[in-house]
Amino acid sequence: MNLQNWETQLRKGLLEIVILNFLRKGRSHGYEMVRVLKGIEGLEMREGNIYPILSRLQSDGLVSSTTESSQDGPPRKYFELTAKGNSALAEMNAHWDKIVLSIERVRGK
Repeated sequence: MNLQNWETQLRKGLLEIVILNFLRKGRSHGYEMVRVLKGIEGLEMREGNIYPILSRLQSDGLVSSTTESSQDGPPRKYFELTAKGNSALAEMNAHWDKIVLSIERVRGK
């Protein structure tokens, strides 16, 4: 078993729920999300992987975006959760909590 590959796949699978939970706190642009999430150990967030996820979440109707001018450079695209996104996130978080609880039971914690 290649542990590094397993860790990479696990991280990739969690990025959607991480991004949605981040946006639950308020709207944000991609660069800001990367900057904050990059500082969280274990996520290894990069700009190259956040934008395809944001695009997919937008296509699925879970987030919406608006483009606004910026004093710091080019216009920025801000993302925020939609009502559908809030509902989906609540279900995702509930499912995540069940998974964590199940793993803890198996591990004997």
